[in-house]
Amino acid sequence: MLFMKPSKTLRFANLIMLLTLISFIVCASMAYGFDEHLPLMVTVLLHVAQIVLAGAFKFSYVLRLVSQKQLGQELH
Repeated sequence: MLFMKPSKTLRFANLIMLLTLISFIVCASMAYGFDEHLPLMVTVLLHVAQIVLAGAFKFSYVLRLVSQKQLGQELH
């Protein structure tokens, strides 16, 4: 994966960003919206998942920036 073409890496990073964002929103809505209907362990795991998903989102953003730089695109 580290030796993928920058265009493929950019698409991969964008996909991971989208998936982690959607997953984070689902976890947050379940952890805070349905907490009284879920067992405590599930609520705790949802909160842990939020931390892990935030880290994955940040990593994919950095991967996106690296890909954009390799392609000569404007970074933002």
